[in-house]
Amino acid sequence: MKKRRSIILSSLILLLTACTNNEKLKPSIPTASNFKIEYLNAINRARSNNQTCGSKGFFKSTEPLIWNDKLYNSAYEHSYDMATSNTFSHKGSGQISDKTGYVKNSASSGRERIESYGYSWRIYAENIGAGSELDTAEKAVQGLLNSSGHCANIMNPSLKEVGMAMVKNPNSKYTYYWTQDFGTPLN
Repeated sequence: MKKRRSIILSSLILLLTACTNNEKLKPSIPTASNFKIEYLNAINRARSNNQTCGSKGFFKSTEPLIWNDKLYNSAYEHSYDMATSNTFSHKGSGQISDKTGYVKNSASSGRERIESYGYSWRIYAENIGAGSELDTAEKAVQGLLNSSGHCANIMNPSLKEVGMAMVKNPNSKYTYYWTQDFGTPLN
């Protein structure tokens, strides 16, 4: 009986340690207040105009998106992960900079990232962009509009909320890493 209690107690301590360490894995996410308006305006300017999205076709102008901090946190985590791990993919790196994936011991997906920050979605989409010339939100959005699928996500009238983040790492391949996470809440 003592041995069983000892094993249970040891398991509980390991579990509590793992939970505490998982919190430490989160990147230090800056508040979006300094650049939220700039990012949101860049996206909503694009949505306020008709767009031809290559193979995805023509999209009429649509209503502006609303900023969502949970989507921003997810976008920041992914931009941080790409900049830190020197990768460029919708999948997370699975390394410690991919907090969502690292906790589950595999590369994260966009869905897993937004859910890990508490976003309950009906539909969601993710855009990523990177490049040494993409140093402003306007340039990043314009670059995304040049891609059929990314343009269609920006112009999708079914998407209602967005979080957008950029992380700069001059020692990485692309320097500027952008993520846009879009969603329509479940409620």
